[in-house]
Amino acid sequence: MFRHFSKYLQRKPGGPVIDFSGIWVNELGSEVELNVQEDRVSGNYRTAVGRASPTERFDLTGFATRDRIVFCVKFGSYGTLGAWTGLHSEEKGVEEIYSLWHLPRDIQDDEEAKDYRWSAILTGVNTFKRKGAS
Repeated sequence: MFRHFSKYLQRKPGGPVIDFSGIWVNELGSEVELNVQEDRVSGNYRTAVGRASPTERFDLTGFATRDRIVFCVKFGSYGTLGAWTGLHSEEKGVEEIYSLWHLPRDIQDDEEAKDYRWSAILTGVNTFKRKGAS
């Protein structure tokens, strides 16, 4: 598996240069506002799921290169972190960021918890569309 993966690491960078700056909304209604300066990403995230109020905004930071982006969010006093890795695409004229996310949960630190470490990191998929797109 690692030998196969190493072929991808040896490839020269490619893909179009995308300006990810702007507001993007995913299928759950969560919204990300991205500001990109060179390869640095900053902005904020508003989640439509979980315990946070839909009006709360959380800082994000990350990187972008060509048509790829990665950003992470600290959900303030909720003690949760989230990270998204995405790829820009365009479907029928609508810009999208197809992303995978990871969100670690707090689990007990006792010996029994070792058997449940696998359940501590939630993972999923989001597709963000540029706000204003159909």
